[in-house]
Amino acid sequence: MNNGSNSSTELQAAARDILERNGFSEITQHQLAGFDNSSNCMFEDAYSIVSIVFYSTWDDLKRNWQLAQTAFVELISEHISRDEQKSWEGYLMLWTTDFVPFSEIEYRQQIQYNTGRVRKLISSGEHLKEIGDVYHALLPLLPITESFDQAADDSVLKRIPELLQTSTLPKGKIQAVVNAFEKQESLMEAMHDSDEGSL
Repeated sequence: MNNGSNSSTELQAAARDILERNGFSEITQHQLAGFDNSSNCMFEDAYSIVSIVFYSTWDDLKRNWQLAQTAFVELISEHISRDEQKSWEGYLMLWTTDFVPFSEIEYRQQIQYNTGRVRKLISSGEHLKEIGDVYHALLPLLPITESFDQAADDSVLKRIPELLQTSTLPKGKIQAVVNAFEKQESLMEAMHDSDEGSL
């Protein structure tokens, strides 16, 4: 069931504002094959390229995300040299205001854990209840700019893996992300590497 609270136009405008304020530029000269401007927007910075694809329902996303991935990979291959870092830093963001049924949450996770061609991040109705939620959906792409008291920060960071671990989210994976945060390295890269290692 679609919560209908936000249109793709509103979400796209919010994403554009946040990304441009954080050093990204919108790509307007190219478009994903098979997608129009109302259902897709793309951005890049010096290090990465991002495509946000909007779906009206979860079923539509589930059926068609691979088409978006193929079109995105082809666009990157055609227009970005393999020597450029961003050719390896592609993020496909799959968004819908529809809710993911509980029975399909595992399938959503499988899509996101599949980092074989580009990294995929899904935000659905549970995550996009308000326009302000767009910031949280984009957070993995944004630079870390907040400053904290170092002593307090260290204490909290050390406790995070133990506090957040679950049967589906092992402590080692969380620790890898925390370590990347401390070194100001890519959080998504750390998560990807931890999938390949034995944690």
